[in-house]
Amino acid sequence: MLTRRILLLATLIGATPLVSGASALPVDGGDPLNVVTTIPDLADIVREVGGDEVKVRCVAKGRENLHSVRLRPSHLVMTARADLFVQVGLALEHGWVPGLLESARNSKIMRDGPLNVGTGWPKLVEIPVTLDRRAGVDIHPLGNPHINMHPDFGSFAGRKIRDRLKAMRPEQAGKFDKNLAAYEKRIAAHRKRWAEAAKLLKGRKVVQYHKEFSYLCGANGILMVGALEPQPGVPPTPGHLAQITKGMRELGVTVILHGPWTPGRVAEDAAKRAGAKAVELPVMTQRDGGTWLGFMDRLHEGLLGAWDLELEEREDQD
Repeated sequence: MLTRRILLLATLIGATPLVSGASALPVDGGDPLNVVTTIPDLADIVREVGGDEVKVRCVAKGRENLHSVRLRPSHLVMTARADLFVQVGLALEHGWVPGLLESARNSKIMRDGPLNVGTGWPKLVEIPVTLDRRAGVDIHPLGNPHINMHPDFGSFAGRKIRDRLKAMRPEQAGKFDKNLAAYEKRIAAHRKRWAEAAKLLKGRKVVQYHKEFSYLCGANGILMVGALEPQPGVPPTPGHLAQITKGMRELGVTVILHGPWTPGRVAEDAAKRAGAKAVELPVMTQRDGGTWLGFMDRLHEGLLGAWDLELEEREDQD
């Protein structure tokens, strides 16, 4: 039923035919640019860099599995009217973005292409050796796409967004540069706190449910010794869980990390069998009022809490 509604809306919108092109064309000044992002992290960063030159809407709410976000007719409407579409890329949103863009038939987006902020990410991990579907459902040929949880993501995405906005509104280039510089200064202040946390976390061991915390753990020196999913996107079998929990006891692993969309009961049962505890962490910023900096603060606080670690008190940075 939802698919039929989306197709009907696509027909009613009547977007103009697609025009080929490789680079973003300037957009006349005046009204703010309509920007649609796939995840709230990107929405927040676009607002930071774009300021009053952008009006931002986001598809994901903040608790979904980003590989399979459920689309609504409102997502099609706002995408059809957008001047710019921003996604992480790296096949993170491959299960739903191509269909959304095709149905929206937005000539501006298809002409210039969506902004894939993950292009050129220098720290890719877990690049598959084979693309055989038997290796899992959520296979990502370019590597693990959950880069939004790496401390470098804010600046990296901010620069990509700044460059695209400057191409679209060259007369506002100075404003975008200034906004990004101010944002990176705030990121640097938060990173001091994250670096302190990393000193306490280095060398700890974890098991993940789904490998979405790999960049967060890697940046903090946390050792990832396994995953409850036997293959990406494949639910764990009793045999695999038995093997994982046995290994956890042998290696002294006391924490299982899982996101809000994964079956928490499975993680909790496995943790109980291994003499560990299951810790739920957010996988992205919350859409309503959340910021990427606040999200990253919560992630580091969650990691510290998983091992009952504490940092010295300090004044709020944001």
